[in-house]
Amino acid sequence: MTDVDDARWLRACLPLDQPERAAMLDAELALAATDPPLLFTGDAVDLLPDALARVPADALPVVVTTWALSQVPLESRLRFLQRLDAAATGRAVAWVSVEGVGVAPAVPTFGDRPASGHSIIGLAVFGHSVLRAEALGRCWSRGRMLSWLADR
Repeated sequence: MTDVDDARWLRACLPLDQPERAAMLDAELALAATDPPLLFTGDAVDLLPDALARVPADALPVVVTTWALSQVPLESRLRFLQRLDAAATGRAVAWVSVEGVGVAPAVPTFGDRPASGHSIIGLAVFGHSVLRAEALGRCWSRGRMLSWLADR
């Protein structure tokens, strides 16, 4: 986000006929420049404990995955859950997921079929060896269309 060449590449990936997306990207890059994110390089599941340990003790660690878990094998997804659970021994840890149907372990799927064309928006809270996971809604087209559960 702070590298000029990376920013140029991101701009080049945007459609020319959608100037509003370019304006949004510029605003996002400017915001990121004010407080650059800490970036880790390597296997995300292996790096998770260190990343969570860096969250201040008085803050709720929140891990967000958006269409990322489908890129890792099921065994790594299960290890991901184990890492979240292990990090929650002294405090709660939250996981917000937007993943294809059946991709996010422990997140209910409403009985939907995998490869159904939409994703499940999930929330899981780990705390003291207790996992509360729920599906909050569905989304299509990478979040362009959302359907939330009525009672939320």
